[in-house]
Amino acid sequence: MHAHRAPDSLHESQLRIRVARVLETGFRVAVAIMAIGLLLSVFKREPLPDTMGGPRELIAGLASANPGSVIGLGIIAIILTPIASTIVIGWTFHEQGDRRYAMISGLVLLILLISIGLSLL
Repeated sequence: MHAHRAPDSLHESQLRIRVARVLETGFRVAVAIMAIGLLLSVFKREPLPDTMGGPRELIAGLASANPGSVIGLGIIAIILTPIASTIVIGWTFHEQGDRRYAMISGLVLLILLISIGLSLL
C-alpha cells in the first residue's frame, strides 16, 4: 500500500511546488511593480489617484511613467496571479492524466474569466 501511495504523493508534491512557485512569483512581481509606482509618486511629487482608468488610460499612463498607472499594473498582476495558478493546476492535472480534476480546473478558470469580464462592463 505504501508503494501505491508514492506516485500520488509525488504528484501532490509536484502540484504544490508548481502552484507555490506561481503564487510567490506573482506576488513578488506585483509588489515590485507597485513599489516602483510608489517611488515614482514620491520622486515626481504626484498624488496617487482614487480610481484606476480604463485600459487606454493605463497604457498611456505607463508610456509616460504615471505612478498611478504603474500601481494599476501591479494590481492587474495581483489579479492575474490566481488565474495563472489555476492554469498551472489544470495543466498539472492534465499531465498527470487526471481528466476530471483538469476539467474542474478549467471550469474554475472559466468562472474566473467570466467574473473578470463581467466586472469590466
